[in-house]
Amino acid sequence: MTISDIESQIKTDPFNPMHHIALAKTYLEDGDEERARKIIAIKRRLPSKDPIVHFEWGRLCEELGMARQARESYEQAIALSPNNADYHFRLALLFYEKGAWEKSLRHLEKTIVLSPQNLEAKKMLASIYEELGLSGLADNLRGKERKTAFTPQTISFELKEKDTSFLLSLFKGRDIGYAQYQIGTSGNVIHSYINGIMGFEEVSKHIKGEETYGIYPLRSDKTLKFATIRIRIPWKRLLLNIKNEGFLALSEDHVHHYSKRIIAKAMEYGISVYFENPGDRERRVWFFFEEFIPLELAERFLNTLLDKTESPGVDLSIDFLLGFKGAGIGWEDHPVMLPLGINRGTGKRCFFIDEYGTPYEDQLLLVKKIRMITRNEIKDFLKGTDKVSRLVSNSSIHSLKRLEQKCPVLEEIIRKARSGRKLRNEERLVVFFTLGFLKEGAKILQNVLEDCPDYRPNKVNRMVSRLKDNPISCPKIRELMPETTAYLPCNCSFEIPKDGYPSPLLHINPNLIPLRERKELKDERSMVEGQRLMVKGVRPEMIG
Repeated sequence: MTISDIESQIKTDPFNPMHHIALAKTYLEDGDEERARKIIAIKRRLPSKDPIVHFEWGRLCEELGMARQARESYEQAIALSPNNADYHFRLALLFYEKGAWEKSLRHLEKTIVLSPQNLEAKKMLASIYEELGLSGLADNLRGKERKTAFTPQTISFELKEKDTSFLLSLFKGRDIGYAQYQIGTSGNVIHSYINGIMGFEEVSKHIKGEETYGIYPLRSDKTLKFATIRIRIPWKRLLLNIKNEGFLALSEDHVHHYSKRIIAKAMEYGISVYFENPGDRERRVWFFFEEFIPLELAERFLNTLLDKTESPGVDLSIDFLLGFKGAGIGWEDHPVMLPLGINRGTGKRCFFIDEYGTPYEDQLLLVKKIRMITRNEIKDFLKGTDKVSRLVSNSSIHSLKRLEQKCPVLEEIIRKARSGRKLRNEERLVVFFTLGFLKEGAKILQNVLEDCPDYRPNKVNRMVSRLKDNPISCPKIRELMPETTAYLPCNCSFEIPKDGYPSPLLHINPNLIPLRERKELKDERSMVEGQRLMVKGVRPEMIG
């Protein structure tokens, strides 16, 4: 078709983008790039919901070296037809040439999912994986079976049942269900949920490298038996420096040395800690607990350890592997890959290592020697050097003990807090609006609440500073905690000050209870007055 033929079509149908695309192509074939560029610059913005139109504009822009415009057109085509492999591939090529590895990686993976027979896309993706150190993924895309170097083995390795039992008791999590790691259709590592119980056969396959498994550490009651800190090079930083092997080696060295700082700080406090190289450029620091502990306590323990550790001084990604991960607006269970197996991404084995990065000769022997951390050790660590600042005077301790003896509700709540359990909001209100009004109230609260898994010293001080003038009343306690007060005996005997109200603090000092305003209703004053000499069976509606 000649240029005049196309121009006559445009006169007939001026808003049809395909006519303008045909004209630009014809000019380009005739070597008139200037006119082709002019058409693209003016007519590429014609509205169209046809993805082919935007794809053709993108191809024209590519031929003329207009990379930004080509990218915009391909992105519009993908928005209209997200499952077209050709569109994703063309965009991946653009990003690859530009060195935008992260975006190129994402569109290459999508291309392979949609078009597994695209060998060029697989070749490009394999080269990116190889640069990232993910040789296992690269070999999989190339169709190669990764072979391990042959070494003579006089004594054959056989995993024993008792070794398996110990491993499973150490890496214990959800009772039913575990994860299996595999290479997905797009060439990346994925994990799938297995609805079963991990046993000898699975552990044996994992250690032999035949399969790679993971554990879901978080149980339904939100407790766990181990926690892990993962230190790694941020993903974007890794991709930006994919061709700079020297920089990546230096970054891995930073990862290793910061991990050593965490370990040194834990050991300084007598905390047992274990160091792992999971087969790539990251490190994992492991803590094993003697019993299942609340998730909040584990998070507080790890956060406190990081707070006490000197900053890495460089940009590192540090996260906790606790069995869950953000998913949109919520959270979902997420497995933790077991040590001693094969990292499917790199094809390398995961080892426990010493401070120099050298794997221990007998990995199973090391695992057998792992010492688990007791709850008391965690509590002592959390108290740390700030313990002196939380000491309470003898008079304040006497006041606290008297309240516990006289008020069964407070005694119950304080016992629960000191046992290391999390208080409900109602229980926290009762504690804050009684103990907070005592002399050294902030320190008393720190002393009582420090064993709670969600305890934060600064948060306690902040809440104490916001307390108003009125302590909580006995009727309000009954209203907030009807289940608890229903079975606890309430035989309190104290004199209620005139124009005051019943409160546990009357056991300590009547002056702690402010007088009611004179403008209060007369019948309410008489109601309280009737209870001045003996508080027994007070109704919930009598709120101080």
